[in-house]
Amino acid sequence: MSLFHITQSQVKNMSTTGIVLAGGHSSRMGENKALLKIQGKTVIERIADSLASYTSQVIVVANKQDEYRFLGLPIVSDKWIEKGPLAGIQAGLSASSTQKNLIVACDMPFLSVNLGRILLEELNSRQAAVPEMEGRLHPLFAAYRKDAKEAAEQALMNNQLRIREFLNEIDTAILRDEELKKRGFLAKDAYFFNMNHPDEYRQALKMAAEEEGKSN
Repeated sequence: MSLFHITQSQVKNMSTTGIVLAGGHSSRMGENKALLKIQGKTVIERIADSLASYTSQVIVVANKQDEYRFLGLPIVSDKWIEKGPLAGIQAGLSASSTQKNLIVACDMPFLSVNLGRILLEELNSRQAAVPEMEGRLHPLFAAYRKDAKEAAEQALMNNQLRIREFLNEIDTAILRDEELKKRGFLAKDAYFFNMNHPDEYRQALKMAAEEEGKSN
């Protein structure tokens, strides 16, 4: 089964937006990690395609907009420059036309559609839903309601840039391993794999090749 496998019962949620954060400098990678290719597609294309399979629209947050025009997607830039991922969250939520939003960093090539669906469902009653796997929080593969942007703006104005502190200021559901398992999510390391160094990119290429071999 492909890491991007979608069953016929999984259909688009027509009131949700996928938001890809592509505003980092990729200094540890040495080149733009979002534009590295895995099996013929850039990482950001893989992410956008996965999000498009179950959200009604996809937005890219990037300060170097020209690099991402080839995607044919709406692109917005941070209002608060050099303020890290929280500024990207604020920009994405501000640009979104839907209440429910799934935010993903641009260096995660193996998204789980099932996990995205579970996180978005949690927004029926909460402002944010963030997975925590083996004690590690993943706020950049998480769901946020649009009305969380006011708290993000306040934090940015106060130069309080830690996302964990922002999550403490809004109504956040932390979904841990056991809770996610009860909802039918079976975790794979690949789902939370992100690339920051060249050796991690090489590892991603190997993982993708192995997964393709299993599905053939």
